[in-house]
Amino acid sequence: MTMTSIPTTAPPGGLHAVADDLQRQIAHWLAAASTFLDAEEFASEQAWRAVESQVGLPLRRHLSVIVRELLAMGRAALALAQSAQRDPSELPAAGRAIQQFRRRFSQVEVTLDFFGDAVNSRTSPQLRAALQALDTLAVQSMDPVLSRAGLPPIPVLTYLDKGMGASIIRSGIRLWAPGSINPVAAIKIVRHNLYRPTSLFHESGHQVAHITGWVPSLERSLGSALSSDRELQDMWRPWSSEIAADVFAFLHTGYASITALYDVVGDARTILRWPVGDPHPIGYLRTLLGCAFCRQAFGAGPWDDLESAMRTSFPLDRADATVRRLVERSGRALSGVADACLTSPVPALAGRPMTSVIDPARVAPGALGQLERTAGPNLWVSPHWRRTEGIRIVALAGLREGERPADATAWIERARTWMTAPPTAA
Repeated sequence: MTMTSIPTTAPPGGLHAVADDLQRQIAHWLAAASTFLDAEEFASEQAWRAVESQVGLPLRRHLSVIVRELLAMGRAALALAQSAQRDPSELPAAGRAIQQFRRRFSQVEVTLDFFGDAVNSRTSPQLRAALQALDTLAVQSMDPVLSRAGLPPIPVLTYLDKGMGASIIRSGIRLWAPGSINPVAAIKIVRHNLYRPTSLFHESGHQVAHITGWVPSLERSLGSALSSDRELQDMWRPWSSEIAADVFAFLHTGYASITALYDVVGDARTILRWPVGDPHPIGYLRTLLGCAFCRQAFGAGPWDDLESAMRTSFPLDRADATVRRLVERSGRALSGVADACLTSPVPALAGRPMTSVIDPARVAPGALGQLERTAGPNLWVSPHWRRTEGIRIVALAGLREGERPADATAWIERARTWMTAPPTAA
């Protein structure tokens, strides 16, 4: 017997027992829901304090509204249960209300647990400093585009998790709790890329691409670039969202974004595979496209060696015959594809390309070398350089790691020290 089909013609003793049990059930779920009012049920006070005020305060206010709406729903169910003790005809409605409250409880719990885990990933002073830095860098990456498009800034909450690739829950999308809209961009950073966080800009690129209408425009540009080959059009156009995010990361961090990407996709088991429905380009092509971006923007450079290493390590004859033919044809079209990606109009920018706001020349090896010479050793310790050139510092560290393999360990450690320095001493 379900709570939505409670008979009202049962013996009086049975109906009374059902009414009592409904009141007991709702008391249990209300008591459990009341613990949600304390944010420290999900993350420590220290962790909440580590979240910047422009992120933590609106997020906690938003979560508080969700919880209070849940409690109001529970109190309404309790009133129905109490009424059912006096009037058995109310039992079915009370039963339905309690079932709905149970389901809403679970949805709210998932929402709170997600943000609690995200905030609680700031488990040490070093991690708190690194994730606070990433919050700031992600906002800085989006602000110029949003400002030019006349759109408000978007707060960011970064968090640490396991896995190979980063991800984002975009600001403005519906959360698990019905009617709840995400007030922040929640970006997952994985451990192996925490101190080489070019993936941060891939994820912030997803946010920007979504709200500026860039993805449909890029899809059309890819279609035009591949107009002579329908099969390639059908392959490349569904990848537009991920390619837009790759472009955004490249414009901010240059070659560093390509080496970091290759470290993610360079798995011998998958780099030449094309899973059905995967929105990401084939790893091999994704890397080739990144190298093509570098050639288009910077000319010759270390990306040519990276491409040669990949081609040698993963010969195309290992790919499925169909994939191999498409990859070979794509390779011949890559220059045009790269140009289409970098020049695709962005509707929210009045049809200008993303490069009109984020100039890739700023992260060319020569420009990053000039930054390094101008700032000298202060680049890695000065609050001024951290505040004004934080994104280019990430690009520089990644460039040096990629182009100087013998010194890569030293550059990785330098980036880690810079990322984990307390903001006041950075």
